[in-house]
Order: sequence, then C-alpha cells, then structure tokens
Amino acid sequence: MAAMPGGSASEEERVAAVRDLHLLDSPPEERFDRVVRLAQHIFDVPYVAVNLIDEDRQFTKAAAGDRFGPPSTSKPRAESLCSIAIQGDRTLEIPDLRTDPAWAGHPVTQEGSVGYYAGAPLRAPGGHRIGALCLVDVAPRRELSVGEQAMLRDLAGWVERELATGAELEQGAELQRRLLPRGIPDLPGWEMAGQCEQAGAVGGDFYDWQVLRNTGQVQVVLADVMGKGLQAALLAAGIRAIFRGTSPHNTLSASVRRVADDMDEDLTEIGSFVTFFAVRFDPADGTTEYVDAGHGLAFLVGPDRAVRLSGDSLPLGAAPGDPWEPRPERISPGEMLVILSDGFLDVHGDPDRVLEVVRAAAATDNDATGIASRLVRSALGRLTTDDVTIVVVRRLAG
Repeated sequence: MAAMPGGSASEEERVAAVRDLHLLDSPPEERFDRVVRLAQHIFDVPYVAVNLIDEDRQFTKAAAGDRFGPPSTSKPRAESLCSIAIQGDRTLEIPDLRTDPAWAGHPVTQEGSVGYYAGAPLRAPGGHRIGALCLVDVAPRRELSVGEQAMLRDLAGWVERELATGAELEQGAELQRRLLPRGIPDLPGWEMAGQCEQAGAVGGDFYDWQVLRNTGQVQVVLADVMGKGLQAALLAAGIRAIFRGTSPHNTLSASVRRVADDMDEDLTEIGSFVTFFAVRFDPADGTTEYVDAGHGLAFLVGPDRAVRLSGDSLPLGAAPGDPWEPRPERISPGEMLVILSDGFLDVHGDPDRVLEVVRAAAATDNDATGIASRLVRSALGRLTTDDVTIVVVRRLAG
C-alpha cells in the first residue's frame, strides 16, 4: 500500500488547488449530486461519493446512499481510501478489501464495513489530483470490465468539468467585483450610489465613475457585455480600462469611439456587442452630456419631470464607425439620474414600466443609496435571470 503523501512542495500545491475550488465545507450541489446518483444506478452499488482530499481530512462533496455518511461531512484523511486513489492516474480498484493482504493494515479494512472500493482520481483545472469519484460496497465484487472502467472515467470527467466551470465562475465573479469602483467621489450637494448583483452566472455588467481632473466633470458609465462567464467579464475589464484611460484626455464621444475601435476585433471574433451608457456632468451647475449606445435604460427623475434619456446610437460592436454623438441635458436641484441594466427590463417588461418603478422608489426613499437598494431588491425578488446593475446620481435640492 502506498504511503500517504505529506509535507512536499507538490503536496502543498495540491492542497492549495483543493482549497482554491472553494468547495470544502460547502453544502450539496445538484451539479455533483446528479453524477453520483447516475453512477449509483449504472454500477448498482450501495454508495457513491465525490470526495475531496484536504491536508488532513476527506470532505464528501456529494454522496448517493447513506451507509457511509451523508454529503457535506468530513473524516480523517488517514481513514480515507480516496486519499490513496489520488496518488495515481488510474482508477484504484480493490475487489475484496477483506482478503487482500496489501490492505490488511488500513483502518477501513480493520473496521470491516467495506468489502469493495473503486476510486477514479479527480483533477482540478490546474492538473492536481484533488479527490476521487468512488464506488463502495459492503461486500466484495468482481472487477470492473474495461467498458465499466471507461464509464467510471467518463463520469469522473464530468465531475472535473463541473470543477472547471466552478473555478471559471469564481474567477469571473472576482474579476467582476474588481471592476466596480472602490469609493464614491466627495461632491458637495450631490449623492451617488451604485450596486451590481449577479443573478447566477458571471456576466459582463459593470458600472464605474471617475472625476476628470482636467475639467472637474464627473464621468459615470454603465455597460453590459452580451454573454456570460469569464469571457464576458474579461471583455468588460478591457472596456473599463480603455474608457478610464482615454477619458481624461478626450471628449466623451471620442472616448466612446476609442473603446469601440479598440474592442471591435475582440467583439467581432466572438460575435458579441456592448450596450453602453456614459454621462459627464459638471457638479457646479449640473450641466450634463451623455452618450447612449443601444442602452435605453437611463432616466432623469425629479419633482417636475420624469423622462427617459435615450439616443439613436447602436451598441459597441454592432456598427463600426458610429459617431456616438453626445446629447445635452441638465440635472437640476432635486433631480436624480438613474441608470439601470437590462436585468430590470427582464423583470418589468418595458421602459415605461421601469420608469414607473423608478419614480415610486424616488418617492419612497430620499437618498441615493436607499433608492438603489430598493430598486435592486424589487428586481431580485422577481427572479430575474440577468445581472441587476444600477447607478443613482442625485443632486440635492436647495
């Protein structure tokens, strides 16, 4: 019987790979549960599990059958056969634990509760063996046929794909969080608030704001890259970086064109586009200009009016060469600019209905943060399948 690894640099990297999955001590998930249920049906065994091997313990992420413990539980690594299975590339199969002398000293054998074990190693996206998909029976069994071994390996590959998907989503979520501004500009007489809530899969929504030091204007943007996953988040990161970098030295329309030009090849290659609303306002007098590139969900709401700000420009990536000309406006004292992602459109159906909801929120809450939070809660409560992103810019009255 092979010795349990410990202390080496490669083992430290392997343990780090396990923990980077963020699955230890997590609750059951259907994406893994369905694999063990299917394996139990195919191989007709009492127990199937997806076990992850940490530094000194085994964590059961998914299990079908309850004879050897439910999911989301741990046991000492020294008592784990899966800890031995991860030491090789091939499936570890032990048809009769009770009579095989190689396993006479293992705690599982001494306990006498397991007669048969087969464990297919599972690899993390980086290649480290981090656990196993295992079949367990209380009685000895015949060896798996070549076809059955291939089937078990296929099911293990399914688990590995789920691990990779989860890792990609985690990377995308972290990237999406980093796209959001870290603080709010200190603007006497103004309030600003923003919120981005993911509806599940990582998306390409982001918002940003910055003070343009050369003009004193404040620039705000809300954009939505078509698509989901890490690819959409990476595109959003590129768009944000280009827009922030070019804006201090260019007009609003020139900055938008620069983003469109620099990202056109990437957007064309994957067949994507970006809806984009960008605005610059002067905090001294509320003078405003905006570019709406196919977005259509920005509203100016105050005591005397409630209007939708829109334009006739197309999304970035949809019409190379569009001038993306800005339109003038003014945010008067007591008015607020509310920019929303299309997740709100999914919930409320059409822009007119969205405007009604915005007006109702503005009448209920009297600060930008409260209005943003109320609108986000109303959308998430209606089970949107898209990200929900909002920016509120409010000019105080008086």
